Amino acid sequence: MTDIALGFAILAAASLPALTDGEDPAALTGRAAVERLAGNTLEEDDSQLPGEHVIFLKPGGIARMREHGQGHRVMQQRWAISPEGLLCVSERRAKDVGGPENRDSECASISISGDRVEMSVPDLDEPLTARLLPGNPYKL
Repeated sequence: MTDIALGFAILAAASLPALTDGEDPAALTGRAAVERLAGNTLEEDDSQLPGEHVIFLKPGGIARMREHGQGHRVMQQRWAISPEGLLCVSERRAKDVGGPENRDSECASISISGDRVEMSVPDLDEPLTARLLPGNPYKL
C-alpha cells in the first residue's frame, strides 16, 4: 500500500469528534479560510470605532494595514498560506529604507463563520476577532 493510500485509509477509519454547542459546522478553516480572505478586508471587532484597525489582503500576497483610524499611515506587509493552512504575515520594508525584506513572519489559524473571523495566534491567550468585509471598502 502506498503512503497516500495508507493515509486515506487511516482518515476513513478515524471517527470525527462531535460538534460542541455553538460550533458552526459550515465554518471555513485552514487553507479554504485563508483563501476566502484574499481580496477582502478584515475590520477589528474589539474596537469601539469601526475602521480603527483594518487590513486588506490583496490577492498575490500583499497586505495593506492601517491602525488607529483615518489619517494614519498605511503599512504594507506580505502574506502567504503555510503548508499547514495557516495565514502567515511578515513585515515588508520599503525599498528606499535600504534594508533587506524581513523574513520573520507570524502565523495564525483562521476560522470563518459568516462574516466573523477568528484568528488564533500561538502567543495570545484568546483568539483575535474581526469582521470580514467584501472587497476594499477603506481603499487601502
